[in-house]
Parts: sequence; structure tokens; C-alpha cells
Amino acid sequence: MLNRQQKSKNDFNLFLNNYFNVLMVVFVILILAFSYALILKPKFNRTMNAIEENIEQQQLLYSSQQRKLNSLKLVSELYGKINESDLERFNSVLPNEYIQERLFGEVEEIISDSGFVLNTVQIATRDLEEEVSSQTVREIEMTLSLSTIDYVGFKNLLRILEKNLRLFDIDEVDFSPSGNAATIRLTTYYYKNK
Repeated sequence: MLNRQQKSKNDFNLFLNNYFNVLMVVFVILILAFSYALILKPKFNRTMNAIEENIEQQQLLYSSQQRKLNSLKLVSELYGKINESDLERFNSVLPNEYIQERLFGEVEEIISDSGFVLNTVQIATRDLEEEVSSQTVREIEMTLSLSTIDYVGFKNLLRILEKNLRLFDIDEVDFSPSGNAATIRLTTYYYKNK
């Protein structure tokens, strides 16, 4: 006959034999549940957060690009409404090509119409850092030496240069009233196609 300890051991073995498959399934489910809760769920949450942030950034980028497109459409509409004569005037302010003889002729005409004599002209060009679409703004620096000039006429000449349709920046002025001479260093600009 079996003693009590052996009987309980035998009952336990019979229980395991009868319910082994069920116990294995429960054990595997518990391991999978813990694995999901400790490993997969945090990674899943981080991935979902990253996806949501990416979607928000893409939506912000889209809305900024949409605003930029609307702005460009508005500029295009406004540009289409500009008269040809106004465009020609603008191109004379900032031409898209540099013709040295034309520039020299314009400056000489301004000075001679003001009653002064242009003695010498020095011209230097350089590219600026700013780019507009596929064009580079190019800078032309001119140093003008004038004679037969008085102070009132010189002030008038500077006013004429500043109000001229072509864009002139007066960088430096040297006036000598005793020698009736002056030197003006000015800068003008034009577009250079790449």
C-alpha cells in the first residue's frame, strides 16, 4: 500500500499527465504576455510616437510650402499686371547685362549736362554673395575724377546721381574747392546670368 506522501506525489503526476498540455499553453501565454509588456509594448509606443512626430513635421512643412506657393502665385499675378513700360524702367535701374560703353556714356552725359568735365574714369567689377534665382548680382565700382566744379554745382551733381533712374550708391566723395576738382567713388549694379 502507498503511503500518503507517495499518494500525493502520484496524484500530482496524474494531474500533470492529464493537464500538461493546458499548463504548457498557459505558461507560454504568460511568457508571451510578459515579453509583450516588457519589450514589445515600449518599442511599439516609441515607434508610434516617432511616426506621429514625423507626421506633424511633414504637415508643418507642407503648410509652409503651401504658404510659399501661394505667395509665389500672388507675386506671379502681380508681375503679370505690370506694364511693359514699367518693366523697362525697372530694367534700366538694375539691368540684366553690363555694357561698359553704355554705362560710361550715361555717367558722362549726367556730368556734362551738369556743366562739369569728366577727366578720368576707373571701373572695377565684382560678384556679390546675393543670388536671385539663377542670376548673380554683380557690382560695378566707378571712380570719377571731375574738374571745373564749384560747391553748389557739386551738391547738385550728387543730388542728380542719387535721383537718377539707374541705381547708384555714392560711396566716397573728395571735394577740393581750391583746385576746382572732385573725386566721386560710386557703385552701381546689374544681373549676371550664370
